[in-house]
Formats: sequence, structure tokens, C-alpha cells
Amino acid sequence: MAEIDTDTFPAPPETGKAYDRIAAWFRSETRNSPYGMPFLEELLALLPEHAHVLDAGCGFGRMARVLLDRGCRVTGVDVSGEMLRLASEYVPEAHLVQADVSEFRTTETFDAVLAWDSLFHLPPDRHRPMLKRMAQLLKPDGIFLMTSGSRKGRVSGAMNGVEFHYSTLSMEEYRTELVRSGFVILKMIQDQLPEEHLVTFARKKRF
Repeated sequence: MAEIDTDTFPAPPETGKAYDRIAAWFRSETRNSPYGMPFLEELLALLPEHAHVLDAGCGFGRMARVLLDRGCRVTGVDVSGEMLRLASEYVPEAHLVQADVSEFRTTETFDAVLAWDSLFHLPPDRHRPMLKRMAQLLKPDGIFLMTSGSRKGRVSGAMNGVEFHYSTLSMEEYRTELVRSGFVILKMIQDQLPEEHLVTFARKKRF
């Protein structure tokens, strides 16, 4: 992957258009993948029966399908219209919303927010506000499961010939910002060493 600067970082609607271009390919490549599923099982073990989960960056519904099959209610948000069209076929029981997740607004609060390989597509200046927004979307004691990088930076790379951009805070910055936003860190683990892929579980504090 190549390093990029902030000036070249696309706004979320542009990322959505990029995913539109690879949606069918992405579904065929990942639909039956076990990638991330052990962490999804950890999340499910922490949730009450019939939990309502916000899948932030739900794509075509790979993880939402598991949540639904285990009795959860799911609201799926994604910026890609084509991904959501596929999700409407794969997870028709889910409530699906096309939106930039950093601008998504609802009066509901959730038992969990799942943000698997999605928030790192946000522009660098949106990460800290996004963590505060995640806290607002959760009920007290709600669980936040997210992935990110572990070292601050911005990179780009291609999937199926389409360029995508990624940005991340450092592991310590995420820890600090999550605590500041009202979370207790339950777990932070780099699961793909030597790649810097960080999985974080956090619980919203009761105030």
C-alpha cells in the first residue's frame, strides 16, 4: 500500500461509489469467509437476547446474516448503494439505510455497534468525532466492536483493480479517545501480525 496525504483523501460518498464497482466481486470473494467470525462470536456472547445491533458499514450483510440467524435485530448502514441492494437480498430482515456512517442519525440506541473494517475508510479528521458518536448510539453497557490500524497514518491500495483509501489513529490514540468518549476498554488485539490490524472491544460506561 502507498502512503497518501489528507488532500487526496476521498469523502465517504466517493468510497461508496468505489464499493459500488466491486460489490458483486466482493460478495463472491467473501460471502463464505470465516474472517472475523470468532470476534463476532465474542460479541454475541456479550449481548442480551434479541439484542439490537447497528452494523456500521454492513456491506452486503455477511456479518448481519449471522447476527440475524442468532436472534438479533439488525440495522445496517452503508454508503454504497450497490452493497445495500445486495444486502436487501441477503438480509431482507434487516433495516437497511444508505448513509455515511459518520453522518448517520437516529433516535434509537443500540445494544451493540459493529464496525468491522469500515471506519478506517473515513477521512482522518472524522475518527475522533466518530468515536463520540458511537457512544451516543449505544445504550449504557452497550458493546462497541471495531477494527482499525494500530499505527497512525494514511494509505491506499487496490481491490479488484479499484483504489481505496484508509486512515487510522494509533492504538494508544484510540485507547485515549475511547476512554474520553465514555468507554471501558475490554480488549485490544492485533490479529493479523505483521499487518497492523487492530480489533477493539469496548463497553459504554453507565453514568
